[in-house]
Amino acid sequence: MLFGLFKKKDHRYYQTQGAKFLAAERYADARVDFLEALRLCPADAATDQGEIRQGLDHSGNRLGELNLEEGEHSLNQGELQKAFDHFTLAGELAADQRIKAKATAGLARVQQGNAPQSAPVAAAAAPTAAAAPAKEVAGPYKPHGGGSCTSCGTHAHQKPLEAEPAGFDLAEEDQFHLMVAPLPGDLPARYGAMGSKFAQAYLMIHDGKDANALPVLQEMLLSGENDIVLYEVALIMFRAGRIHESESLLNRALSANSQNGMVYMALVQLLAGGGRYAEAIALVERMQAEDVMADQAQFMLGELYETTGDEAKAIEMWSKALEMPAVARAAAEKLVPILGSQGRTEEVKYLAKKYLKGCC
Repeated sequence: MLFGLFKKKDHRYYQTQGAKFLAAERYADARVDFLEALRLCPADAATDQGEIRQGLDHSGNRLGELNLEEGEHSLNQGELQKAFDHFTLAGELAADQRIKAKATAGLARVQQGNAPQSAPVAAAAAPTAAAAPAKEVAGPYKPHGGGSCTSCGTHAHQKPLEAEPAGFDLAEEDQFHLMVAPLPGDLPARYGAMGSKFAQAYLMIHDGKDANALPVLQEMLLSGENDIVLYEVALIMFRAGRIHESESLLNRALSANSQNGMVYMALVQLLAGGGRYAEAIALVERMQAEDVMADQAQFMLGELYETTGDEAKAIEMWSKALEMPAVARAAAEKLVPILGSQGRTEEVKYLAKKYLKGCC
């Protein structure tokens, strides 16, 4: 959790994440990670590609079914725009031809009721990582008029009714919104509001084109300090081996906005990676004091103490993390082998039963 932020992730990382989200019925999140896994998967890894595509199909089909249900409900309520949106999403997201056929039939029924002539693309079905599975359909309805709609759950592009499903060929804007959707807290909305220039730079970074993205971001900083831009530039500097510049940029980002949890996490990792554990621990404790990603901070303290060799303190930190639902399972996974090595079998059994469904 802590030491992977700067590390370049391969297709297996996203494949595993997608499988976890799929098991948790977080279909939109699963689809985001499976798409990224497929993009990174080498051409000669045929087995992995097949499994990734299966995950994509499964998550897409479930999102399609959810949108079909919402489309039927909206149509019954006479809400033609919402019905149109949901049926269009169902057809674009699903791989199952039966779901696509139902979506086409739904669109035909909407047309008979004077349906609007625009719809959101498939990416609109992706909520933030914290969204509940039942909400992983198109976002709350908003009329699709002119102007930008970056905070709208149905972030729309205009397209004719008769257009073919988009499949995986997403427009750059939609790729960007899919990528930032899993970010914590208010960051998806804040990233989405940064404008097209930032979005293009972000996609360049994602494609490994740091050198192309850097001048764009540096130009944006000329108009003022922005924690998001500073954070992204800091990651570029880190990957380039310019560690001191990266640290300076992250500190500037914290000065610009002391509530950005991703900046804290990056700076903690940078400090820990340099062996500056006391500073890293102090920074995590600051996160807790300011109530920034407090559950993640509690878990990270355990990791930091474990890395320094203070096993007793790590156990203490992870034991407290058990009281925080978002990190309870991860904390239990950390505690079980340590307690097992100490012969504390009853505690191991308790943790396995309560947090790990007995899988130890």
